Amino acid sequence: MNLAYTVLRYINRARQRPSDAGDPGLLAILEKQATEAFEGIVALTAPASPMTWEINVNMLGAVQTTNRVAFRFPRPVEITGFFPSLVIAAAGGGATTPSTDVIAVQMDTDNQNYLTSADGVSTAAGGKAGPFVTLSAMSVQVPRVVGYKLRNPTPDIGFTFRWKADVSGGAVFKDTLVSLAMYARYLG
Repeated sequence: MNLAYTVLRYINRARQRPSDAGDPGLLAILEKQATEAFEGIVALTAPASPMTWEINVNMLGAVQTTNRVAFRFPRPVEITGFFPSLVIAAAGGGATTPSTDVIAVQMDTDNQNYLTSADGVSTAAGGKAGPFVTLSAMSVQVPRVVGYKLRNPTPDIGFTFRWKADVSGGAVFKDTLVSLAMYARYLG
C-alpha cells in the first residue's frame, strides 16, 4: 500500500469519525507508511545519501567464485544505490580483460535474505544462476535507484562474486580487484 492511499484512507476515516483522528493505532500505521515511503520519485544522478561505504575483493582469473565479503553497518541504514568498479591486478590470470558485464554478484543480508535473484537462468559456469545477477546491473547509472532498508541494530550485508563464464579449464580473465560502493543514509 502506498503512502498517498494510506493518507487518503486516514483522512476519510477522520472525517467520518473525528474522534479517530488521534487514535494511536491509526497514527502508528500512518507513521510507519511515511517512514518507509519510497514512491519512486528520485533523482537518478544524485541519490539522496550522505554516506558512501565500499567493499573490495580480489577476484582471481582461475577461481570461479569468491568467498562472501561481509560489511557490517554501525546502525540501521537505507541503501539508495551501488556503484561497481574494476581494477586489473598484477600480471596474473588469463588474457581477457573483464568488465562488470562478465561478473555476477550475489547480495544477501545477515547471510540469509537474498536481495538478488536470477532463478531459472542457466549459466555457462554450470547450474542455475540462483541469487547471482550481472554486476553492472547494480550501478546507479542504469535507470534504477534502490531503497533497501536494513533495520537490524547492526545490519550485515554480504557480497559473493563469480565469473559468468566457466573458468574450470584455467584462467580466462585477468586477476581483478572488484569494488562495490554503497550509497546509504541512516534510518531513524
